[in-house]
This record gives sequence, structure tokens and C-alpha cells, in this order.
Amino acid sequence: MRVLLDEDIDVRLRHEFSAAHEVETVQFRGWKGLKNGELLARAEEHFEVLVTMDDHLPEQRNLKAYALRVAVLRARSKRLPDLAALVPELERQLPGIRPGEAVRIHPPA
Repeated sequence: MRVLLDEDIDVRLRHEFSAAHEVETVQFRGWKGLKNGELLARAEEHFEVLVTMDDHLPEQRNLKAYALRVAVLRARSKRLPDLAALVPELERQLPGIRPGEAVRIHPPA
């Protein structure tokens, strides 16, 4: 699955995903600073999933208008170890997320 990491996520997180996923970053694409609507429009052309920490994105945008899945990471902090702890659950849930939907990924209990 092609995954895009939003600019609010440590770029090193891309190394935490299994080989089953192609992971790029907003920074690598040169899309840093794009507003959410423009980012979603560009992302849906090249990716299947946008991973973000922007908890308000699903409510601010009509995600059903985009052929893109959104995963919101609810990590304890933006530190890489806290983000990396969410990747196994994110990878587990990815196949069940439909385009136009968002899921929130919480830290393990």
C-alpha cells in the first residue's frame, strides 16, 4: 500500500513500516505547507493512505470526496518511539479502511 506521512510526523517513521508498504513523506514530495484540501487532492493521485497527527482533519474535510484513506495517529508525543509504537496497529487496520474514511490509531494499552 502506498502511504504518505504528513508533515507533522517525524520523517524517520517511514523506516518502521514493513516492506508491504511504500512510504513517502510530505517533505520528500515538496508538499510541505500545503493546506489540507490541496494536500488531500494531491495525495489521492499518488497514495492510498495519508497518515497524520491532525486529529481535526476528519471533521474539517469531507473525506468521502477523496479516494484516500486517512489514519490519525494519537501518540503520546511526536517522539519517534511513541509514533513507532503505533505502526503495528496501523498496519493491522490499513486493509479494513475504505477510501473516504478515517481511523484513529491509539497507543497500545
